[in-house]
Amino acid sequence: MNNIKNNKIELKESISLVIGNMIGAGIFMLPTSLAVYGSISIFGWFISGIMALVIAIIFRRLSLRYPGKSGPFHYTKESFGEFIGFFVIWGYWISILLVNASLAIAITSYSTVFFSNLNDTTISIPFSIFVVVIIAVVNNYGIKNVGKFQYITSILKVMPLLITVIVGFLVFNTDNFFPLNISGETNFEAITVTTALTFFAFLGIESATIPADGIKNPEKTIPKATIIGTTITLIIYILSTIALMGIMHPSEIANSSAPYADATGMILGDYGKNIIAIFAIISGIGCLNGWTLLQIEIPKNLAKNKLLGTIFSDTNSREVPYKGLIISTILVSILILINYSKDLSNIFTYLILTSTFCTLILYFFISLSEIFILYKQRKPLKKFKSSLLTGIPAFIFTVWMIVGVGKESIVSGIILLSFSIPIYIYQKKKC
Repeated sequence: MNNIKNNKIELKESISLVIGNMIGAGIFMLPTSLAVYGSISIFGWFISGIMALVIAIIFRRLSLRYPGKSGPFHYTKESFGEFIGFFVIWGYWISILLVNASLAIAITSYSTVFFSNLNDTTISIPFSIFVVVIIAVVNNYGIKNVGKFQYITSILKVMPLLITVIVGFLVFNTDNFFPLNISGETNFEAITVTTALTFFAFLGIESATIPADGIKNPEKTIPKATIIGTTITLIIYILSTIALMGIMHPSEIANSSAPYADATGMILGDYGKNIIAIFAIISGIGCLNGWTLLQIEIPKNLAKNKLLGTIFSDTNSREVPYKGLIISTILVSILILINYSKDLSNIFTYLILTSTFCTLILYFFISLSEIFILYKQRKPLKKFKSSLLTGIPAFIFTVWMIVGVGKESIVSGIILLSFSIPIYIYQKKKC
């Protein structure tokens, strides 16, 4: 009993889980995807960041209402019933698998700074899978070790972004910001796409709510970690993006496989470039570590609720669902292989947009969850005020973002989500 208690993570590790899952290799690769739109993408950062805080507030209130519960699944189940709860969390699990595949690709992309032959997909794909397997091995040693690893890498990953901010504002070139929109699309279309892309970098808002049974004092720790982690992340994102654009022109960023490393290299030379690349790789590894934890916690919780096979809830002596870890690692590897024909940046963009779509389905229902819960509990109208002020804007935002991810990612996401229906029917008949 004491071993299980000592294996739980505390506030600083919970905050690092939120920050670590948001600040990953994604922020280091996103400028390449955003550069084709120009500096108008900064507006996308502001919009997605503000809405991330709104959604974080919703998660905070729900975690206070249901302390110690398994996050998104429980919240949506209470509001809309078991099937919707399963459908939403299934989509969220798929999004995590896609995130982890994209993170492995991003780690590989920054590794090209040191190993140019990784630009060849026949080498980069196996290398990406190797990275996924190594992180799976780390996660096999239990949540406490994952938390410590996440805490250390969260500190290290912020350093290259802060260096870019300092260097960027020393050599700031305002000409790089004009014209605002270089995409050829309307401003509204450009802001829609860039908001959808940047919102990917905020996926992980809910990270502290999922491993609830692995957190000390979850009723106090989870709300604090969610808000603190999201706020810190928003500030770092906006400052580092503006600084990067102050150093490099969008056309230079668009042709870079490691934009933050290249930007620093322009000022500090190859030594600075290599240092940033190392930190970016560490950042990606830390982020992949945190998402791998959620990758196995979600199916474990579903298995406990008899909505997935018991194979996902079988744990080892460290309370790690090791069979679920093996299965999900294989699935992430398959996702990387499926995209074998694309280059690194195109694989990354496709994966993050599809992942964002699947997560937006979760946020779509979460934005309404609190309102539905209050309605079902027949609370007086005055109790709805704060829920409506956050729930309605979050609902409108998620609908807008679902449109913004694009047709290809929507179709791919719907196909992946549809697998939940036969699985749910099978599990209910089995039980």
